[in-house]
Amino acid sequence: MLSGLRFSGTNETEYRVYLLGNPVIWWLNLSSLVLYMIFSSITAIYLQRGYLPVQCVRERAGIVQNGARQVLLGWLLHYVPFYLMGRILYYHHYFPAMLFSSMLTAITWHVLLQSFDLLFSQDAAQRVYKIGMMFLVLVCMYSFYLFHPLSYGMVGPLAQDPHSPMAGLKWLESWEF
Repeated sequence: MLSGLRFSGTNETEYRVYLLGNPVIWWLNLSSLVLYMIFSSITAIYLQRGYLPVQCVRERAGIVQNGARQVLLGWLLHYVPFYLMGRILYYHHYFPAMLFSSMLTAITWHVLLQSFDLLFSQDAAQRVYKIGMMFLVLVCMYSFYLFHPLSYGMVGPLAQDPHSPMAGLKWLESWEF
């Protein structure tokens, strides 16, 4: 997500497609991957030391240690071979890995938001879970709304022009749309 790929179009009179994807989803997936690694490490240390948690924590530890580990393995098997290639990677190389990364994001945030029942009452924890999930979905939908012209074709001046409808979307200098 540091740079996209100009797919078609060269001027402001024809449709231009810029392959960038949805930066919020990509960055959420990347941060969730790191968050999962932290969860998994903490869970492994607790279980290795013989800590016997309550039933709900044991079930979540099973999800983190078994179910999510398989999804992480799927991500690794789809990402690492293309990363090791000595040539330019295009989005069709990343998309299978992104599917697994998105599933891992869903599992990680599900377990994280469910864990609020250890800190709050059952009703408050359910509200935190619902609000957290709605927030994630709405943020992803809004970022799709913002960035959909890049994928579906944009017209008009380039983002460097302050009058361009794309000017506010250029979050990084390396993006060239």
